[in-house]
Formats: sequence, C-alpha cells, structure tokens
Amino acid sequence: MHLPKPAIRSALRRGFHTLRCMVAPFHLGTAERNIWILYIEILWAYFLVAAMTFNAPYALRLGATNAEIGLLTSLPALLALVVTIPAGQFLARRARRLPLILWNLLAYRIGYLLIIFIPLLPLAFKGQALVWTLVAFSTPAHFFNAGWSAVLADLIPEARRARVFAIRNVIAALVSTVVIFAAGQWLEHGRFPINYQLLYAIGALASFVGIVYMFQLRVPDSAPSTAATQPITSGSILRNARDMFLHQPDFRRIVVNTFAHAAGMWMIAPLYVLYYVRTLGAAEGWIGLNNMLANLSPVLGFFLWQRAIARWGENRVLKLTISIVGIYPILVGLSPGLTPILFWTALNGLITPGVTLSHFNMLLKVTPQAERPMYISVYTAIMNGGTFVMPLIGVLLAGLFGFAPVLIAGGILCLIGSSSFRIRSLQTPDSLAVRLE
Repeated sequence: MHLPKPAIRSALRRGFHTLRCMVAPFHLGTAERNIWILYIEILWAYFLVAAMTFNAPYALRLGATNAEIGLLTSLPALLALVVTIPAGQFLARRARRLPLILWNLLAYRIGYLLIIFIPLLPLAFKGQALVWTLVAFSTPAHFFNAGWSAVLADLIPEARRARVFAIRNVIAALVSTVVIFAAGQWLEHGRFPINYQLLYAIGALASFVGIVYMFQLRVPDSAPSTAATQPITSGSILRNARDMFLHQPDFRRIVVNTFAHAAGMWMIAPLYVLYYVRTLGAAEGWIGLNNMLANLSPVLGFFLWQRAIARWGENRVLKLTISIVGIYPILVGLSPGLTPILFWTALNGLITPGVTLSHFNMLLKVTPQAERPMYISVYTAIMNGGTFVMPLIGVLLAGLFGFAPVLIAGGILCLIGSSSFRIRSLQTPDSLAVRLE
C-alpha cells in the first residue's frame, strides 16, 4: 500500500524537524528548547554511564578484593552524607544555581579520564587505587545531584514530567543497550588494559558534548529560600530536617517508605557482579549482554508506564510496581546458571520504569518549590546513609553464607519494606491525567 504524497511530505517534514531539534534546538521557544536539550544531553551522557557499568569488573581485573568492591558502593554514599545537605543549603541561597551544578558535573566526569592512567602507574595495588579515585571524584557528583532534581522540576511543567522523563529514559536505555553490548564484546576480546582505557576515554569525551548542551539550558532564577539563610552548621541542618518532617507529612512518608523498601536492595547491590564472576564464572561479554537487556527492556517499560501514570496517576502506579521489584534478586539467587538470569533481567526491566517514573514524580510533588534543593538534599543524605551501611553488611554476610542466600534475603527484605507504600500511602493528589491520543 502506497502512502499518498501529502502523507509522505508530512512525514518528511516531521522527520526533518526532529533531526533539526536533535542537532540544534535553539530556534525553539524556551520550554521546548529546554526539553530538547534534555533529550540531547542524556544521549551523550549515557556513553559514559554505559562505561561505568564496568567499573567493578575493571577493579577486579586490576586486583581489587571483594571488600574493596563493597567500598566502591558504600564509600561514595558516606561522602554523600557529608556533602549533600550543605550543598542543598548552599544552592537554596542562590538565585542562579545551574552553572554551579554543571561545573561540578564536569569535575566528576573528568575523573573518568584520570582512571585511564591507573594501569600505567608503578603501583602494587592498582585495584585499590581505582576504587579510591572513583570514590574521591564522587564528591562533585553529590553536589550536582543535590541541585539537579530541583532544576529538572523548574525546567519541565508538572503535566509533562512523566512523558519527558519517560522519553529521556528511553533514549538513555537505547544508548546504553548499544554501547554496553558493544563494550562487553570489546572488553572480552580486546587486550587488557587498553580495552578498558579506550572505553572510558570514549565515554568521558562523549559526556563532555552533553555538558556543552546543558550550558545552553535556560532556567529562570530561583527565589532564595529564607530557611537557608542561617549558617550551615550541624544544628541548623538537624533543625531544618526536623521542620521538613513536621510540616510536610508526605515528605516524611516517602523518606521512611523508600528507606524501608531500598534497604534490602542496597545490601545486595555489590553482590550481583561478585556472584556472576566469582560463583557463576561470567566473562565481560556475558556481563555486557546482561546489562544490555537491563537497558533494552525498559524502553518498552517506560512507554507503557508513562501511559499508565497518565491514566491512573503516579501514586497508584508507585504502589503497584514498587511492591514486586524485590522478586528479581530472589530469582537471581535461585538461578543455577547464567542463562536464566538474562530472562529475569529482561522481565525486571519492564517493571522498574514504573517505579522510576512514579517515585521521582511523587518526590517532586511533595517538596515545596522554593526549598526543593534542601528537601531533596535531606532525602538524598538519608538514602545515602543506607547506601553506605547496607553494602558493607551484604559483603560481610556473603562471606559467611554465600552470595546466593544473601541475594535471596535482600529480595525478601525489599518485599517486606515495599509494603510500607500501601500501609502508609502518600496523600498528595496525583497530577491530572493527561489524555494520550
């Protein structure tokens, strides 16, 4: 069946408009321009994010121990406890927050250029050096994270957030799928360490392109928060956190519920790669394939769940999806070999986008706009407290009982904690459903 000529011309015009927006969206109005820049920057950023999925295998190849792999997860969380809340208060005092946030992002990504040279250093403990370099350069990343969520809320109207975040995540998933699969094959068959060095070099340089676009974002100046004018001391931090919990009950609920849900997942976070490599004998190629599936299946998941949110609202989708994500580590721990895990990973990738979209939108909804950097920094600091402690517990327990039993225990703990979203559900109304044609 041939398309009529007007339909062909219309399709070509839409395609040309999309291509023009992806290359240079600066002819658009401010809101559309910002949204297209967010699409472009995440495309480039995920070249580096895809490379980062091989941080643990890289450290293992350089001689890192199981405990050091655990520290790779937990120590950045400890730094976040120190950095995030002061960073949130610091940003809340300033009207122009974006440049400060982006310069810290640039500093973080430069760290991935530096780790290229670690195999060349005359060190006996190269794996340890890699871990500590990654930990040190996580500090500017925590500053970035303290402000970026608030910037996204200012850039994207509430009614469009679910759709924009879904498209951003689909772009990220597609880029990750291609890069991770290709990287896994390259790492498995390339010569060490140059295979890893080229991977990180390409990822870091691509991410710099995304930062160039991010500096073109146009966000209105924020009204400095009056609550952030007091000196940044431990006493003021505790008082602010107490006031947030007292004055915003739903903020208190989402913090407590999320901590209960995530404790089990944090505990087993460093165990997956150790289980795959140490117990099941996975090579970089299989790890790349598994990570590829973990990024490919969410493409469909984000499409389905952003439509579900538009119809049912964020809160209902959150309660549905977060209640079942703990099944994944249980299935992984029960798997006798590597092949079934690929199927469980793909299935899990269909479910987790529902959690990602609904939870983040609800977090933005329960935080006051003027003080959002402070609220998000307190939330992040509390979560990082768990992220610091629980992986250390997980590695310790795995040494006593084995990787598979602890993975199963972490999944059960997650399922129990997730029930808090039903028992103590959020009371903030959902956004008005946006009808999808």
